[in-house]
Amino acid sequence: MRYIGNKTRLLPFLLGAVRRLGIAPGVAHDAFAGTASVGRALKTAGWRVASSDLMDYSYVLQRAYVVAQRVPSFADVRVGDPDFRSALRSGALQHATRSHNGSASALGEAARFLTLALPPSRGFIAEHFAPRGGRMYFTDENAERIDAIRERLHHWRAEGLVSDDGFYILLAALIEGADRIANTAGVYAAYMKRWQPNARRPLQLAPMPPLRGARGCTAHRADASVVAREIGAIDLLYVDPPYNSRQYAGYYHVPEIIARGWMHERPHLSGRTGMLSDRAVRSAWCSPLRVRDALVELLESTRARHLLVSYNTEGLLSARTLSSVLREASADGVVRRFRRRYRRYRADRDRVGRRYRGDHVSELLYYTRLR
Repeated sequence: MRYIGNKTRLLPFLLGAVRRLGIAPGVAHDAFAGTASVGRALKTAGWRVASSDLMDYSYVLQRAYVVAQRVPSFADVRVGDPDFRSALRSGALQHATRSHNGSASALGEAARFLTLALPPSRGFIAEHFAPRGGRMYFTDENAERIDAIRERLHHWRAEGLVSDDGFYILLAALIEGADRIANTAGVYAAYMKRWQPNARRPLQLAPMPPLRGARGCTAHRADASVVAREIGAIDLLYVDPPYNSRQYAGYYHVPEIIARGWMHERPHLSGRTGMLSDRAVRSAWCSPLRVRDALVELLESTRARHLLVSYNTEGLLSARTLSSVLREASADGVVRRFRRRYRRYRADRDRVGRRYRGDHVSELLYYTRLR
């Protein structure tokens, strides 16, 4: 998923720092999970991860990529969904992906059914985020496919036909698949006024099988400080907060709507781009006046032995302020800093009213021992 602050390219840098610091795998809190790339990497490296974020789409990705342990069988879907049974009998799913032992993958069958065998549905996404609804986030065809898949996933779960792991793995695949064909520059604060080549492609689901790793990982849709108090004593707290005033609730409202669904309660939208009017997910970390207090609160809430904080050279917190807060919380007053230069994430190009300060920015990784 195209995402501001995604750490996928920086994972070798982060995990390398953990190894150099001599921190053995144990229990880690990934406090701002986002796309769950760090939590997934920590799990693979042997850590038992508790991941958290305010956003529903992040919770879905956490459940799919950090919590889930094995590929579901989807046996109850085969029995309980007549459309699925019919598609199997007709051979429509015969090209589903194959597992490593050559047998038909149940996950591949389910994804192929959702992608190809469902009739389109003119639901909430088609009504509000496609040309028929006055916006150009998705073509009408892709919007109706998103609606059909999301509604069928809701039906499967409501009828008890799919496990939690199966539901979240397929919903994560829908969120990621929709992002690949979204007519945006990378965030959803605006849509393009002409169709980009990727937006004209048909929606495809490519679910990722769960990664084996440490058992007992958990996902939390809550404020980082609340989760830190709940999980108690741990080995590592990893903090990768928003660096500037951009609220993720505004930049990713469409994935958020897909994650939440609209079957129980239709979202209330506002503005030209259909923003969610939901102040509950506005983060104090995006406020110049509140970010320092938010960091202090988190450090007072955690019972972690080790702390890693990802930040960059253009963040709301100055290097001096950040270092000062960390030293005050440190057990020995020592704060180490690692630095990695990387290419800036760009949602669009330089234009009138929008000037990037350069093509590169430095990622800063701070470490201190808390107790």
